[in-house]
Amino acid sequence: MGSSSQTQLRLVTLDWPPYIDRNMCGKGWVFQFTAALFHELGYSISVEFFPWARSVRMAELGQAEILFPEYFIEVTAPSDVIANSFRINNLALSAPYAGGLVGLITRADFSTPYDGTFKTIQGAKIGVVRGYQNTPEFDKHLDLGFFKAIEARDDAQNLKMLLAGRVDYIVADPNVANYLLGHSKSEYKNTIKLVNPPFQENDFYFAISKKSSQWQTLQTEINSKLAEFIDSGTLASIQQNAGNCSSAK
Repeated sequence: MGSSSQTQLRLVTLDWPPYIDRNMCGKGWVFQFTAALFHELGYSISVEFFPWARSVRMAELGQAEILFPEYFIEVTAPSDVIANSFRINNLALSAPYAGGLVGLITRADFSTPYDGTFKTIQGAKIGVVRGYQNTPEFDKHLDLGFFKAIEARDDAQNLKMLLAGRVDYIVADPNVANYLLGHSKSEYKNTIKLVNPPFQENDFYFAISKKSSQWQTLQTEINSKLAEFIDSGTLASIQQNAGNCSSAK
């Protein structure tokens, strides 16, 4: 059982379909997996949805105990919340679990010189979501001003910028971009493409606020239960069956 059964853990996240979204049936497999994991640990939880940058801010300031699903945080990644601080000073990562691909996405009719090296697209206008970690190499180039970065509130806004021609590329998970397009106006379907080669496959993590007095305990408990869920096939089962539900009447 969780060591803090008398208190409720506050978890913060974002709408990021098909992984997690408050309007999806069952709210997506990441939501269902998270709820199951903390239930098994004996914790009572609340899960709140915000734009990602706000969720990051809340976790780094200790206004929430858990931020999810997070990508890997490099030790050199600066905090956008606390001055003269690194994100890893404020957040501790759990062990990883199944994630998704990330790379450049562009319009289907756009001819790109990208060959896997960033110098081929130096100065390109690229849409990124405010507060996202992407990949260490891309983020390093981004911080150095190698690209003309335009920030969006979320993936849906980022995608709209791409379709409107405001940017040449966006950085996104193709599963997310394709889901959003598939649930939008029909004339926008089949209008984007993943630029090859993609950046990499990114694992997901729970990010635990180091402002919480129990962060080390939480990290240990989450990692132990996460290993159980993976080894037993529970995580895989939740992923496979997450869509098998009926919308509430």
